[in-house]
Amino acid sequence: MIGRILLTLAVLAVAGFVLLVLIGLWDRYEQETAALGFSGIYERYLAPQAGFSSDPKARAAAEAERARQGAVAREQVAPPQSFQQRPKLVGTGAVGSTNQGISVALSADGNSAIVGGPGPNNADRDRSPLVGPSGAAWVFTRSGGAWRQQGNKLVGTTSEYGGGLWSQGASVALSGDGNTAIVGGPSDNKTTGAAWVFTRSGGVWTQQGNKLVGSGAYWGGEPPLPPGQGMSVALSADGNTAIVGGWGAEAAWVFICSAGVWTQQGNKLVGSGAVGSARQGTSVALSADGNIAIVGGFADNGGAGAALVFTRSDGRWTQDRKLVGSGAVGKSAPSVALSADGSIVMVGGSNDNGGVGAAWVFTRSGAGSDYQEPPTPSAPSNPPPSLEK
Repeated sequence: MIGRILLTLAVLAVAGFVLLVLIGLWDRYEQETAALGFSGIYERYLAPQAGFSSDPKARAAAEAERARQGAVAREQVAPPQSFQQRPKLVGTGAVGSTNQGISVALSADGNSAIVGGPGPNNADRDRSPLVGPSGAAWVFTRSGGAWRQQGNKLVGTTSEYGGGLWSQGASVALSGDGNTAIVGGPSDNKTTGAAWVFTRSGGVWTQQGNKLVGSGAYWGGEPPLPPGQGMSVALSADGNTAIVGGWGAEAAWVFICSAGVWTQQGNKLVGSGAVGSARQGTSVALSADGNIAIVGGFADNGGAGAALVFTRSDGRWTQDRKLVGSGAVGKSAPSVALSADGSIVMVGGSNDNGGVGAAWVFTRSGAGSDYQEPPTPSAPSNPPPSLEK
């Protein structure tokens, strides 16, 4: 019996000693980890478990190898792409503040660029045609990665006084090959506005015909608002169809070129279904073949904005539909863009949600079908069409 008691006491003494040792080790561990901090803990305990060496040289070598393998993997997934900024383009021959860059356009291959500079707002007010418009446009071409201005600035001829908006260069567009340019000047002739077409041959730019001014700017009973033709312009890929927007006239005009002569095609385009003063013509776009036109109206429905789709068949233009993006918050002020085949429409709204801005994309699967607004992550999977006939 005494032997059993002594044995039990000995076991308890050993267990107590081991417990005291463990408590001392744990206290030491807590003190060390507190002193090491997160980085020290990572290097001492976590890095080895993750396959990283605590030796600085070995760790650096391992990190370099992982970076190399990661770069190889990224290269295999997708070739690296980067945009390199070139020296800014500033046209020569500018007089005073021209606001170059208020409008820009590129050819299809990206080797020709046009930059509009309409001058300060109201710079053309009561400006004599003998002096010429305050604004202009400049063409630049790229060769060997370097951009150079091509010729003198483009200034269309006019015999009328200026007005109170922007002058030539407020809007610009290029044909697909870059050999045809159109320049809008909404302040020409007391803000009646106009557009000028220029063509390039052998690197020399010349004005093609007279300025373009759409007829029928006013319907009977309309208030005499300044049409502002040329506030927006667009060209087809071949450069033989042009559209000119006039925000004051709530319309757009289409012109076609045959044998170097430009003529208006049909009546002005005015979309039906507008709510209030829509300011149609603030923005315009054309498909590559020129058979589909988009006309933006920033003030439609109290500033919510809308885009009107028109199609051409046998030389006749008809309204296809009106596009209104869903989920708009407040005013939108739309800009418009169109894919080459006309199957995708993009409508921008810079004033949406108190100036945060947004853009809406509409697609259609075939000719004659409806443009559909695809669902977004915050929208239902099958949202109701936001289209109006």
